[in-house]
Amino acid sequence: SSIACQASNAALTRVIRVSYSGIRTNDYEVNVTFSIPDQGVVITHYMVLPEWLDYNNHMNVAYYIATFDLGIDALKAVYGVNPSYIEREQRSTVALEAHITYQSEASLGEQLDVHTRVLDFDTKRTHLYQEMYRRDVLLATQETLSISFDLRARKSCAFDVTIAALHEAQQALPRPDWVGSSVGIRRKSRSA
Repeated sequence: SSIACQASNAALTRVIRVSYSGIRTNDYEVNVTFSIPDQGVVITHYMVLPEWLDYNNHMNVAYYIATFDLGIDALKAVYGVNPSYIEREQRSTVALEAHITYQSEASLGEQLDVHTRVLDFDTKRTHLYQEMYRRDVLLATQETLSISFDLRARKSCAFDVTIAALHEAQQALPRPDWVGSSVGIRRKSRSA
């Protein structure tokens, strides 16, 4: 089993709305204390809203990214990096690299479940992996490399929170097939 985000969908929706209207997301305070979930996977839940749809009448790629980002925020809350911590300590994380795969589309009103876990970490960086589901259908995956960041100095710094317990909790899980994939056109080899 794993942990579900304790905030309501309306609250999480507000975070997405304000982040896309030019207002900083930390203007909305979510300070929930989490315990380490079984197997180290943090699960959050969202609903596809009308404004998330694009001209193809399915969820726009920007909202996949925003939804995955909220899943990362819930994971960070488990190891203590929540809005209060960020404001008090002037430390956060920033993304260095991300890779998304799209497996199936999401439509208006569908509930999305985002599973987020720590694959690896060191004193400054975390390698995160996420899967987005509609019930048991995999919709998308995201792999992210993030770094601990000092907001005053505007440079990387060592973590001052512990990620080890969260990482240890998921060690029995298999490494996801999507991890480490690259972008490119796969061409069939030409035989002579």
